[in-house]
Amino acid sequence: MAQRLIKLFSHNDLDGFGAPLLLKTLQPVMFENTEFDMTNCGAGRIDEELSRWMQTAEAGRFTDVYIMDMTPDSDYSFKMLNERFANHWLVFDHHESEAELRQKYATNSIVPADPAVNPSATSLVWDWLKQQPAFAKVDEQRQKELAYLVELIRAYDTWDWQNDPEMDEQERVDADNFDQLFWFYPLQDSEEFVQNVFNTSWQEYQDANRLLIRTLNERRAKYLKSHLKDVLVAELDGHKFGVVYASDYKSEIAHELLEQHPEVDAALVVSPVSISLRSNGKLDVAKFAEKYFNGGGHADAAGGRLTVNPIEAGEQAVIDDLKQTIDNQQSKQKSNESTLADNLDPEVAAKMAALFGKK
Repeated sequence: MAQRLIKLFSHNDLDGFGAPLLLKTLQPVMFENTEFDMTNCGAGRIDEELSRWMQTAEAGRFTDVYIMDMTPDSDYSFKMLNERFANHWLVFDHHESEAELRQKYATNSIVPADPAVNPSATSLVWDWLKQQPAFAKVDEQRQKELAYLVELIRAYDTWDWQNDPEMDEQERVDADNFDQLFWFYPLQDSEEFVQNVFNTSWQEYQDANRLLIRTLNERRAKYLKSHLKDVLVAELDGHKFGVVYASDYKSEIAHELLEQHPEVDAALVVSPVSISLRSNGKLDVAKFAEKYFNGGGHADAAGGRLTVNPIEAGEQAVIDDLKQTIDNQQSKQKSNESTLADNLDPEVAAKMAALFGKK
């Protein structure tokens, strides 16, 4: 029986799966008497998930709690963590909008080993793992393979794969392909996919999936070209936004939108239940997301949740337009069906009726 049972809460994107699965991958070598139990959830849901779990009987079985790629927003969450787990809880998060909160609990918040590098949750876990005495047990070749995967996830999640001029070109391509593969699979298969990649090397996994990667790149190019034809430019809160609807490739569409529309301050990508924001430096989109969408993130990349269903709104707009078209056609039809008498002067009509009424 394991001496430690650690609960892992994390986000449900590639970085959110990469962070906890690093621990599970190295568990046989570094955490021999430890078991990890993982729960992934959407942005803004950590307080809800944590509160629900704390009220279950199984919570009492766990010795530690690690929260990754998210920071609780509620003081109650931190209070419960301190009361139930004392010093046995950690936060591995990098989002700037919650930096002040993490500073209040600095002892329990992991910071990057190199402040000059934009961290992701996965890279924060990697930095922490390298500081553990048992890390020396990890084979040197295995360290190199995992370090490269960590860097691919970090580069994509922080958007350094596009913004860092010093990044190796092959690493840019690999970071992009890794993230594309992640989103290709359904959410219920995300853990298995990332774990499979971690169990091998990126080179080996890529070589076995070259046809799929090429197909995904071609499909994405068509998707971006199609959706970017429908961009609307709107003034919101004193800033100019490029707004577009897209359920897939949201980061890529936002980036390309900013390239095609240099006059806007930020890109706002609307999906069925959430929004993604990207900025070119003219607007802190993390603050905008926090203020209007109950979200957060980074100054140049953020997200939040919608209170309106854009699909239902679009469907209703089609229904309203169709109703108006039907009303217009019915009115036109009634006008065409009017008789000659309807268009005659009443006096003339009476004379004609009397004339044709005679035998």
